[in-house]
Amino acid sequence: MNRYTKKVDQFAAAPMFCCSILFLAFFAGTLHLFNLDSPGIALDICNWCLFLLYPCFVAEAVTHIALGSPRWKFNLLYCLAPPLRICARDQMTGRSIWFPVLAWREVNQAFLERVRKSFSVPMLVMALLVLPLFAVEHYWQKQIEATPLLADITALATGLIWFAFTLEFIVMISIEQKRVDYCRKHWIDLAVICLPMIAFLRAFRMAGLLKSARMFRLKSLIMKLYRAALMLDVINRLLQRNPEKRIARLETLLMEKEREITAIRTEMALLSDKIKLKSLSVCEGTCQEETPQRRAA
Repeated sequence: MNRYTKKVDQFAAAPMFCCSILFLAFFAGTLHLFNLDSPGIALDICNWCLFLLYPCFVAEAVTHIALGSPRWKFNLLYCLAPPLRICARDQMTGRSIWFPVLAWREVNQAFLERVRKSFSVPMLVMALLVLPLFAVEHYWQKQIEATPLLADITALATGLIWFAFTLEFIVMISIEQKRVDYCRKHWIDLAVICLPMIAFLRAFRMAGLLKSARMFRLKSLIMKLYRAALMLDVINRLLQRNPEKRIARLETLLMEKEREITAIRTEMALLSDKIKLKSLSVCEGTCQEETPQRRAA
């Protein structure tokens, strides 16, 4: 069975990676087009594409369950959230990830740094695209509201930025060892990803009801927070391009690591002392038992 599991894993790596990327892209379109007052055919296209792609994830999950693959439970998770399949680890060991051009690569620090560098420049460009998009939405707001085509294009442009941020986050969280620390350090990216989804869920719940002023106020507040998070991320990424700032962060990180090393060495020394004391006490007890026996002899 392990042989077939490995073959299925290798065969499905590239197709499922593409399916996951497409699913995330069309979901980004649905996410941002759904909040429009009068969504057009673009929303229908995104919804149908999601509907057609989803069986691929179910078929893969069923295959791995039937084969008894070691990590088949993760495929059930991918059925619930298909974009998480983008950087799924191999079924046998859970230590390798398939990536375009690189093929299968073991997840280690070198691979992490390579992926991080690959994302740095494209993500900075995507972050800077936020500025002209906000300018267009601010100065041409009436024209966008009056023209469904312009509204769709603006929503899709915002969706493209959201797609890029989400893709980067999914890839990085898949290869990071300390995932909680990564989420804590990149909380702005997490806010950028979650805020439109909150607006989407709220709008979905209210879809069958009359549109109220309260709903519009809530959506407006969420979108303002979304824009603020995007702007914070732009500033954060620009600061990361500053060598002086980077050196300062690395010095801080180095000090933290040195403190951790010192603490580990201290704990090791204490444990060694305890072992020595225990050995001495055992030796003393043995000697005390042997002395009366010698006297009696």
